[in-house]
Amino acid sequence: MTTPKQTIEGKLGPIDYRRLGELLAEQELLFLQLDALSKQQSRFVQDEHTDELLRILGERQGVVENLERASRHLEPYRAEWDAVLAGARPEQRDRFARQVEQLADLAAAIGARDDADRRIIEERRDKLAGDLAGLGRVQGAVAAYGPSQARPDARFQDMEV
Repeated sequence: MTTPKQTIEGKLGPIDYRRLGELLAEQELLFLQLDALSKQQSRFVQDEHTDELLRILGERQGVVENLERASRHLEPYRAEWDAVLAGARPEQRDRFARQVEQLADLAAAIGARDDADRRIIEERRDKLAGDLAGLGRVQGAVAAYGPSQARPDARFQDMEV
């Protein structure tokens, strides 16, 4: 039976397994939020909805900051993860392993989606740069064949009478 505050002494001091479970649950919730925002971001990138994309990026920043804070709280546990797991009850070990696996899966999915979005944005940027460079060449060609102030008008004309 679970005690309300099971602690085990380890190199990092007493290990509060209840707190560890709470921190992992918090991180899982934050990763789920980040995953949902990442999916929205991908839709906005695909559909070229810039305003919505910027709004989502702002929301993502807040979630990432919360993840960084949660990660700092988990760091002492991560530093001694083998000892933490060794002192945990079997059902806790299983739950913690599932949570960590879920976090890794979410992080990988988010990272892959972000890489795909980045590639799409880079391709669009490169196409736009090429289009702008082409426009510059067209303008140069038009200017070359258009009237010029540097060339004098013809003074003589060959006319038959």
